[in-house]
Amino acid sequence: MPALHIRDVPEETVAAIKRRAARHGHSVQQELREVLEQVAAEPVGGGRARRLNLCTVATGEAESFDRADLYGDDER
Repeated sequence: MPALHIRDVPEETVAAIKRRAARHGHSVQQELREVLEQVAAEPVGGGRARRLNLCTVATGEAESFDRADLYGDDER
């Protein structure tokens, strides 16, 4: 099985990983393997877009508007 060697990891990061491993009852190596597996399983680009939460705001104006009013373009 391949091995990884990571240089120049800040001491604070190593200490945090050790604490995390202890909380989960793992060795540091096991904790890092699990973290790497989780990250590797995440979709890379091209995944589903996040859902947008939009809301309407009352402006006190009754006039309608069109795209050009907002973007000043020719609907590109």
